[in-house]
Amino acid sequence: MAGFLSLLRRVYLTTYNWVVFAGWFQVLFLTLKTLKESGYEDVYSNIEKPLLFAQSAAFLEILHGIIGLVRSPVSATLPQISSRLYLVWGILYSFPEVQKHPLISSLVISWGITETIR
Repeated sequence: MAGFLSLLRRVYLTTYNWVVFAGWFQVLFLTLKTLKESGYEDVYSNIEKPLLFAQSAAFLEILHGIIGLVRSPVSATLPQISSRLYLVWGILYSFPEVQKHPLISSLVISWGITETIR
């Protein structure tokens, strides 16, 4: 039984990581494509849905730590994920006037590179 649970854990975490990788790769690709084709003003509108998905999926990392699925300390994961969720939902999503700011592109590129490598 322990072997089956270990296999199930590995399959779940592998699937989770690939899905999150695909989400962040899409965000990074769309950001760079939009910057090249139309400029920073259109970046957020072109990446909003995949960005919200990819960043919100990170909430599961907190749950993974809480239930012991991974060895990451919740005390380190919680503030990191919470701050990112606050940025995407509390600031970017809630205040349309900041969505066209030039620094949004650099923020999203930084996250995209970091998360696709991780």
